[in-house]
Amino acid sequence: MKLWILPISFVALAGCASLQIPPEKLERSEAAIRSAEEVGAAKVPAAKLHIQLARDQTEAAKKLAASGDARALLVLDRAQSDAELALVLAREVATHGDAVKAAEDLRALQTRTTP
Repeated sequence: MKLWILPISFVALAGCASLQIPPEKLERSEAAIRSAEEVGAAKVPAAKLHIQLARDQTEAAKKLAASGDARALLVLDRAQSDAELALVLAREVATHGDAVKAAEDLRALQTRTTP
């Protein structure tokens, strides 16, 4: 009768094992977060939201991995995507600002040269 206890014990123990996240995958996610922060994502509301999501998801992925949950890799992928989106949004704002400045400079130059 007690033979069924042994397989259930192994399954229960296997569920408690931690999942190893590949170090390069974690580093890519954290590097994307750092890049977005360096470009100024914190100053752009939409980018700020995505950078916070990326941080939260990275921490969640670490916790899921520690508990052996395979979803950790998917959550980490999502974190990297959010960080990359934050980077693009921050760069877009910077590029737009540069374009506006260039247009103003061009107008100023045209007014000076027009008789």
